[in-house]
Amino acid sequence: MHVLVIMTDMSNYCEALRELSTVRGEIPARKGYPGYLYSDLAGIYERAGMIKGLPGSITQLPILTMPNDDITHPIPDLTGYITEGQIVLERELYSRGVYPPIAGLPSLSRLMKDNIGKGMTREDHPALASQLFAAYAHVKDIRALASIIGEEELTPLDLKYLKFGDEFEKRLLTQSYHERRTVEEGLDLGWDIISILPREELVRVKEEELAKYYKKRLSA
Repeated sequence: MHVLVIMTDMSNYCEALRELSTVRGEIPARKGYPGYLYSDLAGIYERAGMIKGLPGSITQLPILTMPNDDITHPIPDLTGYITEGQIVLERELYSRGVYPPIAGLPSLSRLMKDNIGKGMTREDHPALASQLFAAYAHVKDIRALASIIGEEELTPLDLKYLKFGDEFEKRLLTQSYHERRTVEEGLDLGWDIISILPREELVRVKEEELAKYYKKRLSA
């Protein structure tokens, strides 16, 4: 059988582990958690997987809350070391109505690079993903700058990046509960959104991919 295990909330488990450790009089490590927190979590998470030659698999989705929204806190930090990826939900995106409010920059997959590209998804997938992440990271910097000097002081290029950021969140990140978007549709949507930016800004994409997928916008 293929088994999916959803564990929530691992933060509560770790807090209970810290309380038990304190009662036992054990020497505390980071933020009072026991020094064996890493090995304890690894013993839980690393039960996921497959056995060669046998049918079936175990997939785990551990869910945890980050104390004070701090991703460097021992619980999310150690979990990130052990697991093969992480999906981070952002409070700010949720407040702006983005659903699901997945924060693109801190979220990651260690298996992605080996499972995308020609013969698996599409040849432009790796470069497009890299370009989208880089552009969105720049959007975050421009938004921080705009909060200080005001949006009216930004350059025309900066304003294009802000428009890209809004479209990225409203159209690519946002996906209704009943919407089923294929990888192909997602890639096409990504090209449509990245084409808001001038072609010379897309330095992570090959010229032949730009020629094939970049969409000229008359209103840009």
